[in-house]
Amino acid sequence: MARSFSQSLLAAAVAAVVGGSALAQTSLQDAVTMLRVGKKDEAVAKLREILASDPSNSDALGLYRSVSQDEWYLLMTHKNESGEASDIQKIAQTILERAKVEQKVRSRDEAAIAALVATATAADSNYGVRQTAINKLIAEHGEFAVPALVEKLGNVNDAEGQIQAIYTLSQLRSAAVLPLIEVLKCSNEQVVQNAAAALHHIGDDRAIPAMAQLATDDRAGIRAIGAKFMAKKNASGNAVDLLIAQAGEYLKGIVPPGGYSEVVWSLKDDKLHGTDVAAVLYPSELAKSVAAEAVRLAPSSLPARGMLSQAYLGQAHMIDTAVAAGNEAVKAVAPVADELRNTALAMGMDSVRFALEAGVKGGNPAVAVEAVQTLSKAQDTIDQGSMLMALQSSDKKVRYAAANALVRASGGVAVPQADTVVSVLADAVTEEAVRTIQVIAPAMETRAAVEASSKTRGIAVDASADAVSGMRSLLVNPNVDVVVINENLPDGMPEVVIGNIKKNATMANAKIVVIAKDEEAAKARFGDGVAIVKGPLTGENLVAAVNTALDGVTTPANARAEGYAAEASIGLHAIASNKGAIGGALDSLSKQLNRSDAVAVPAAKALGFGGGAAELTALVGALGGGGSLDLKKAAADSCGSILARLGTCSDDVCAALFAALDGATDAGLRLSVSTALAKATLPAEKRAELLKKLGRIAG
Repeated sequence: MARSFSQSLLAAAVAAVVGGSALAQTSLQDAVTMLRVGKKDEAVAKLREILASDPSNSDALGLYRSVSQDEWYLLMTHKNESGEASDIQKIAQTILERAKVEQKVRSRDEAAIAALVATATAADSNYGVRQTAINKLIAEHGEFAVPALVEKLGNVNDAEGQIQAIYTLSQLRSAAVLPLIEVLKCSNEQVVQNAAAALHHIGDDRAIPAMAQLATDDRAGIRAIGAKFMAKKNASGNAVDLLIAQAGEYLKGIVPPGGYSEVVWSLKDDKLHGTDVAAVLYPSELAKSVAAEAVRLAPSSLPARGMLSQAYLGQAHMIDTAVAAGNEAVKAVAPVADELRNTALAMGMDSVRFALEAGVKGGNPAVAVEAVQTLSKAQDTIDQGSMLMALQSSDKKVRYAAANALVRASGGVAVPQADTVVSVLADAVTEEAVRTIQVIAPAMETRAAVEASSKTRGIAVDASADAVSGMRSLLVNPNVDVVVINENLPDGMPEVVIGNIKKNATMANAKIVVIAKDEEAAKARFGDGVAIVKGPLTGENLVAAVNTALDGVTTPANARAEGYAAEASIGLHAIASNKGAIGGALDSLSKQLNRSDAVAVPAAKALGFGGGAAELTALVGALGGGGSLDLKKAAADSCGSILARLGTCSDDVCAALFAALDGATDAGLRLSVSTALAKATLPAEKRAELLKKLGRIAG
């Protein structure tokens, strides 16, 4: 039976990872045969024997090569009855991972490469022998064969070796392009000319900027190859502009098919060196390299320096984002992010401003935000042209960063375009971390709990009455933090719903909570990885269960939202404390007093400077609420500031302040409330009542 395209693609992908000649390994072949004839248990037992023997990486590569690609497909796609990866698939994956490690080591085996290159370029090798060696270089070594072949390019005493090295490089095709482009910087003219010839034969578009530069070279032979390549590709333009454009494409993550690698190449002392990089950073490494070449050719070019700053800032953002998302491959280079920002800044303040403008105009908010923050940290006087342009960006992250930078740079005094800044910060302060909950349970049992928990700040709850509608909701909106499932559903088993959630990659991080009458029985039924909450469900135990399930879990998106709000709250306080008008943000600020102190305390303080009678209600609410002592002090102080301006104090506000004074045990809070009452204009009878409350005998 013909395989589907996806089957063929998987087989091809596996073959590309660890291709090579077959090696007799009867144990794995026996397991495959057993699986083919339906003896699954025997196949599993045989595979477990193999795994128990703890095969080395080399043994694993031999095992991989011992069966056909169709047989590997059979192993790698085997599922158990519930549709999840079976033990057969898991063991096969383990063998494959070890084989990949061995293949990676062998791909860089310099001795093996040198022997194959010697055969491929020897004058006395016949075509068949030579081509066999070339095929092995292509299949087993790829780009790692280039350094040894480059050594042949510069051997003036071996003309045949040079020719055959060029031919071999041309057969390596795309794998050879980037190391060969790097070789064009070599001080050996013969090497450069032969490397250019190899690139001409390959004809890869990635070489266009480099060949455009060669087309202006003062060495006639090299110049001729460069010009011929440009004519062949019908390409034009100067090298610097072409390099800048290419760096921009790489910065967007655009790498041509077959262009990805595990290493980036650099030339040191006329020798090629490969440096391993994480896959997520590979495009930005290329952007840095290409932009650096543009700066080398034109060090005074602002577009070139600006592009290099963009590349460094963009990669810094990528590192921070990847680390926040838990990417282990990037975690080791996390400290490099700040150094990248320093390097971007070293290109010049003008280059960072250029990067800011390019990020805004080119739709790269990550670069724009990094540029804004870099300029701000450098205590730049702030070029209002670029920063105010960022303030008008269509991306909210850029607007927030620009508004905060303008406040910091001005110290909150005479802020440029103050009304716009306040408006942007008013939006930013409402950004909030939200925990999204999907409840799947009979409506009669959970309606009240869902309604109650929905009133809790930072909690968004959606409810479905059965398994089918619940799964439909999850498929429409898979970005949930917690799925709460009743142990009994009217139309299906909760285990099926749980299994579907775990198999869906978009819900991989969702926590699962089961509502059950008998907690111990539910733990035995549903196993590890599922939290249990004792029914019946209430708003209180639903919120508690969600908080327990998410204890210590911080998503990057939620962390960013809280950061936006905190910075905006601080910024609005700075403006207000310097007599700036924040009327456009008062309503937004009033609604943030039941949040974390990072947001609520600056908001309360800002209301004291800019608020009026309408804001007193929110402040006295915070004063009598369950917030922190710092928040209550800030609320009391701001009440006093507003009351001093108003000249009147309503009965409700007076009663709230009296109640706060009665309930306060902290001396500092009592002082703040007393001060607020001192600033208020109170009727004589209220003053007398206050005096009675505060009267003390020092005995």
